[in-house]
Amino acid sequence: MAAAIWGSASPLELDIDMFHISSSTSAGPRCDDGYYGHDCARRKAGLPLQPSLIPTRPWLASMLHEPPAAIEPPPKATRKRPLIYVYDLEPLYQSKLLQYRVSPPWCVHRRHDWPANISVWSDGWVYAADTLLHELLLISEHRTFDPEEADFFYVPHSASCLPFPIGNWADYPWFKGPGGPRIRQMVNMLMEAVDWINATYPFWQRRGGRDHIWLFTHDEGACWAPNVLNSSIWLTHWGRLDPDHKSNTAYIVDRYDSDFQNHLQPEGFLTHIKGHPCYNPEKAGFPGSRDLVIPAFKRPGHYGRSPLVAAPSRERDVFFFFRGDVGKHRMPNYSRGVRQKVYKLAKEGGWAEKYKFLIGDGQDVQGDYSDLYSRAVFCLVAGGDGWSARLEDAVIHGCIPVIIIDDVHVVFESILDVESFAVRIAEADIDRILEILKAIPERTIRSKQAHLGKVWHRYRYGSLPGLASELRQLMDSNEREQERSAANSTAVHLPRPFKGDPTVDDAFATILQWLHSRIPHTR
Repeated sequence: MAAAIWGSASPLELDIDMFHISSSTSAGPRCDDGYYGHDCARRKAGLPLQPSLIPTRPWLASMLHEPPAAIEPPPKATRKRPLIYVYDLEPLYQSKLLQYRVSPPWCVHRRHDWPANISVWSDGWVYAADTLLHELLLISEHRTFDPEEADFFYVPHSASCLPFPIGNWADYPWFKGPGGPRIRQMVNMLMEAVDWINATYPFWQRRGGRDHIWLFTHDEGACWAPNVLNSSIWLTHWGRLDPDHKSNTAYIVDRYDSDFQNHLQPEGFLTHIKGHPCYNPEKAGFPGSRDLVIPAFKRPGHYGRSPLVAAPSRERDVFFFFRGDVGKHRMPNYSRGVRQKVYKLAKEGGWAEKYKFLIGDGQDVQGDYSDLYSRAVFCLVAGGDGWSARLEDAVIHGCIPVIIIDDVHVVFESILDVESFAVRIAEADIDRILEILKAIPERTIRSKQAHLGKVWHRYRYGSLPGLASELRQLMDSNEREQERSAANSTAVHLPRPFKGDPTVDDAFATILQWLHSRIPHTR
């Protein structure tokens, strides 16, 4: 097992747990004698457990807690399932990649900043779920240190972060030799990771990988996943369904359909990824295996004006809202042309002035982002270079998502009734978007808003200790404002402000509940 927790990570890097970390060296933090693993929570066989260092480090105590699997007495056999074994993966495929990233916020959900050593939440350049899900599993009551009792095995690779150190074409680290597009290096890294698992553990071969979980946060999700992973469970942000797919990114260096050969891989890398859809809710040929589209991470401040964090629910006086990249300086295939077409229609028709139909970038649409979302009736959900986190933005603000992405499942669409709270418009009908939305009856709008209030908490991550405390503080502040505004208004706006515990049935809990339902199908 690897002793280093984060390789040669700098103090600005993400710190996962760090229960038993000895002094840092130029090679980075390392576990105390007798401990090992990514979080230094695992004690070597035969050695007694030592007290956790968390209580002596306030910056960690507010963010983390011990995984029950690392506490005496050992967890009971009757504890909640699923039980998940998190591989202490070779650092080359995980922590060493993180240390090479160009910018501290990229690929991580939080970092500790000097000199105050405060935690700073980040969307990780939209790839933050990589480290977030890893940390949530490490401290979860569902974690097991005994692979023989595990229902699932989680492989915490950081392939989606691999492009960020290496720029356009791979310079280092290399997988199957130098050269080639970034996707080639990512594909080869994951194939090498499977080889490493097989050389180190017997569990992949035992069930043919059906009980192994892989996360894909890259723009085009698992479209480029190597075929050796086809039998496994894929968690992804990109629910593209078509089996005969081609890369649609407008960022040319990330295309996954341009081959590259060298003497170490004369067959090229495309032969290793062809033949599977980007996402498959029902995997034919692999009984029991399914994929799931999961939410991207949004820091609490991102939706600070939403009634989901108990802000006063206000009149929805903005008919339609989208602020972001509308393709002004992009290739035509960006967003499949959807954002560009809607923007052009709205601009030429004067829809902003006539209907409060707001779409554009920061120059076109100004104001507080969360406030505008919380006042909008309809919000656009269209792809970017692949997936887009706008579905999450809409849902967690109580805005009805207008989904314009053909043959793509949005987040949790295979397990929740998305139709009950969203509107889907075919790409061929974009020209009729205003007509379609204007024709929706008020009763239907209120029904969809009410349904949003039943599921929106499942689209945000709130159970990590530091996140939970920050969300509660935000809710307390907003509830005081809500009490003041209630005295001046008797109107009822939907969704009603959320009153529950932010840690209950959040995105992480929803993923675990789905995995629990899949246990019998992995056997």
